[in-house]
Amino acid sequence: MTRAGLAAAVRVAREQGLPGDDPEVLSSRGNVIVHLRPAPVVARVATLTAWTRSDPLRWLAREVAVAGYAAGQGGPAVAPTALADPGPHRMDGLAVSLWTWVPPSPARPQPAEVGEALARLHLAAAGFPGELPLLSPLRALITEGLAALEREQAAAPAVLAALRERHDAILAELDGVTGPVLVLHGDAHAGNLLPADGARPGPGWLWIDLEETCRGPRAFDLAVLADHQGADAGATLAAYAAVTGEPLPEPEVLALFTRARRLEGAVWTLGMAYQYPARYREPARFLLADVLGQDAADGRF
Repeated sequence: MTRAGLAAAVRVAREQGLPGDDPEVLSSRGNVIVHLRPAPVVARVATLTAWTRSDPLRWLAREVAVAGYAAGQGGPAVAPTALADPGPHRMDGLAVSLWTWVPPSPARPQPAEVGEALARLHLAAAGFPGELPLLSPLRALITEGLAALEREQAAAPAVLAALRERHDAILAELDGVTGPVLVLHGDAHAGNLLPADGARPGPGWLWIDLEETCRGPRAFDLAVLADHQGADAGATLAAYAAVTGEPLPEPEVLALFTRARRLEGAVWTLGMAYQYPARYREPARFLLADVLGQDAADGRF
C-alpha cells in the first residue's frame, strides 16, 4: 500500500509539473504522506483510510476547501499548495491532495497553545461558504466503517450488532444537543499540529489533517481535544475559552461527545486491524473492550 501511495503521489506530481524527483515518505499509516522533494510540496494519499469510506476523494476535497479558506483568512492551518492544482486528484484508484511543505520539528505545543490554536481555527473558518455535512465523523464515518467491516467479514456478527446498537444510542443523544453550529476540524488533537516556523511569519502552530472537517457543536472538537490532553485538558480548554470569549460546554455534553469519539475510534481501528494486524490489532482489542464494556480479546473481530 505504501508503494502504491508513493507511486500515485509521484505520478500526480509529474502531471502537475512539479519537480518531485526525490520523493520521501514521511508517514504511512491511515494515509501515505510524501514530501515531493525538491518541491516544497507534500502529497496526501488516501490509502488505508479509503477502505472505510465510500468516496475518499470527497473527504479530501472538503479538507482542501476548509484548510484553504481558513489559511486564507490568516487562520492556523497548513494551506494547500499554490504551486499546482491541490486537487484532490484521482490517480491509480487513489485520492491524492497536494499541500504546502512545512519542515518537521521535534517541538510540541504547550497545553495553552493547543487550545489557542483550535480557537483561532474555529474563528478563521467561521465564514466558510461551502456545504459541509453535520458531524460526519460520528455519523457517516462510523456507518461506512461498520459496513466495510461487515462486507469483509472482518468482525464477528455479534460485535457488529453491538457496535451498531451503541451507535444508534449515541446518535439519539446527539440529536438532543442544541447550540451554535460551527465549522469543526473533526480530529482536533495536538498530534495534528505543526510548528509554523518556516511556513509563515511569526510564531504559532498550524493544523493539518482536516479530512474529517464538518459542521457541528464546538463540543465535539473540544471533547476530542480534552480526551487527548488528559491531565492538561483544563488548561487547554481554558485557553480556548479565553480566545473565543465563549463559555465552555457543560461537562455532560463533553462526556457525550467523548463517548461518541471513542466509538468512532474503535470502528476505525478495527478497520485498520483488518488491513494491518501487526500494527493495529492490539489497539483495536483495547478500544473495543473500552467501548462495549467487554473483553474483546476473547472474541473474533
